Amino acid sequence: MKIIYRTYEPDQGLDELQARIYTEASGLPVQAEQIRQRNLSRQPEMTRYALTDKGEPLAYITARDSSSELGRTYIGYPWTMQGTPIEVQTKLFNGMFDYLKNREKTLEIATTIVLTAKIADQQFDFFHSKGFVEKNRLYRYNLDFDAIEVSTWKKSKEISNFTSRGATIDDLHLLIELSQADAFLNPAFPTPEARKIYFKDRVLKDGHAVIVFDNSQPVAASALLRLKPNQLFLTGKEERIVMRFTAIRSGFRHAWKRLLIAMANEVQAAGWAKIPLRVSFNFQASAPLATTLAEMQSELELFEVVLTLPNK
Repeated sequence: MKIIYRTYEPDQGLDELQARIYTEASGLPVQAEQIRQRNLSRQPEMTRYALTDKGEPLAYITARDSSSELGRTYIGYPWTMQGTPIEVQTKLFNGMFDYLKNREKTLEIATTIVLTAKIADQQFDFFHSKGFVEKNRLYRYNLDFDAIEVSTWKKSKEISNFTSRGATIDDLHLLIELSQADAFLNPAFPTPEARKIYFKDRVLKDGHAVIVFDNSQPVAASALLRLKPNQLFLTGKEERIVMRFTAIRSGFRHAWKRLLIAMANEVQAAGWAKIPLRVSFNFQASAPLATTLAEMQSELELFEVVLTLPNK
């Protein structure tokens, strides 16, 4: 079998092939459009494929620069279709690793492993064999609310004058601006195009988006998503209503409670009041005591482990 190795090019169907490989290999859902936006945000050499001479997918590997750790570059696992020769996986990884090792911008090489992937144990074995060691662990803090109860919360004086309303396509610019005004949400989008596509083609298309205003100034926003367990964004066996993003303007942290009340009202308006409204945030920990205590708290969910290579 002749094998073709190539780097990423847009509009060649590679995003769809990449989604197919990842879904089969990991058992986790992914959308080709999400992959496309990530691929467009980095150099073509950071996404590499192995295909048959007929264009059928065999394997791929990606790399990305960290948005929070200066000089750190994440190398991905070389995902493969069933039956792909091990030599293909090895060649993809070695090629990417050599590229990163000789890249001036890369000062530290790391990787992440999503624990719900069906081959997570195999991934750990692979990276440990390459000399990677655990750096820290990423957790989700999950808290479920009863929407009916939240909607009856008393509004304190500092938020009583805030108003809220549903967002429409005419508010696209407000959602984009708010996402930029939130220091934690702003880095989540690799390009301006990715930001616009997310709010226009996903958030506003699905609906249930709400904006909170202080007089005429938008200060907070979110949108609801009814989510069945997919073992990536929602584990377990029961569906939840999740706040798919949260944007809070700097200086208006107190608007969060008013936003939650508005989202609870939207849950009821959608007829979803019997389903818990889940609020989550991510954090990382590395101290043994922190990780041990986290294992004892059901609302703390370990979902990803970061490994780093001690020497470049």
